[in-house]
Amino acid sequence: MNEKKALYAFGCPNREATVERLRFAAALAPDPAAKKLFFTLAVKLSDEDCDKWYRCFFYNMRLEVEHFAHHKYHSDNQQISIRERLHE
Repeated sequence: MNEKKALYAFGCPNREATVERLRFAAALAPDPAAKKLFFTLAVKLSDEDCDKWYRCFFYNMRLEVEHFAHHKYHSDNQQISIRERLHE
């Protein structure tokens, strides 16, 4: 999910621009974990074979993240009524 959030924040339909932006974000990130996340994602997307599926993946990922953000959060221990489940 962290990779999807990073792509949501720094990605665009142009794969090469996204890879370059992620490399810049990795270079500027002060946190080692964030630096590693951005650089690893840039390496994954830098493969030329990604061109075949990246654009479609990007748009689907944006829809998924936006859909996820609009749902109510329920902790695992919280009881949810049946009516509330039907409306989600």
